[in-house]
Amino acid sequence: MPKNVDHESRRKDFVEAAYKTIIEEGLAKTTIRSVAKRAGYTTGALVHYFKDKDELIRYVLAENGRAVRARMQDARRTARGRDALRSVLLEALPVDKIKGASWRIWLALWYHSEVSVAMRKEERLRYREWIGRITEILNESVELGELRGDLSVPEEARSLVAFVDGLGVQYLMSNGRRSSSQITGALDVYLGRLYNS
Repeated sequence: MPKNVDHESRRKDFVEAAYKTIIEEGLAKTTIRSVAKRAGYTTGALVHYFKDKDELIRYVLAENGRAVRARMQDARRTARGRDALRSVLLEALPVDKIKGASWRIWLALWYHSEVSVAMRKEERLRYREWIGRITEILNESVELGELRGDLSVPEEARSLVAFVDGLGVQYLMSNGRRSSSQITGALDVYLGRLYNS
């Protein structure tokens, strides 16, 4: 009699194992074999669900993206304008262990997009969504009178995204030694200048 297998649960096991492997060992050491072993299955079982490493990493990125997106949407629901912008940006910055792990996953996407057309497409999609979210909040700040009406919102949105990327890379390059208070302080200086306060 064939075994009943919960395929969705098994797929999640593999994605979770890949997530942990990328964070702890880096993308280069994340192999189909190492992920299968960590999940407690054979390599053959893993390739039944993911045809190759690229597909597995795309699933990890999608799961990570969903988690980050949900946190940002929660932050957005409870604030408007400047307060919303600060809350959403803090969700993107490595100010705690979970968000630091998200940056390691994001760096894996950057690295992988150099050699993978599918990953490059995924990266562009994520940036369009991210810049769009920031643009929406900046436009709201203009409507609320918090920002001047002649502000180039698209340019400012791209600058903010570049600023967040810079802080994230500094965090990763310091091996996590850049403290949350330093990161939050840098954000508050930026927003103070932007909002003239």
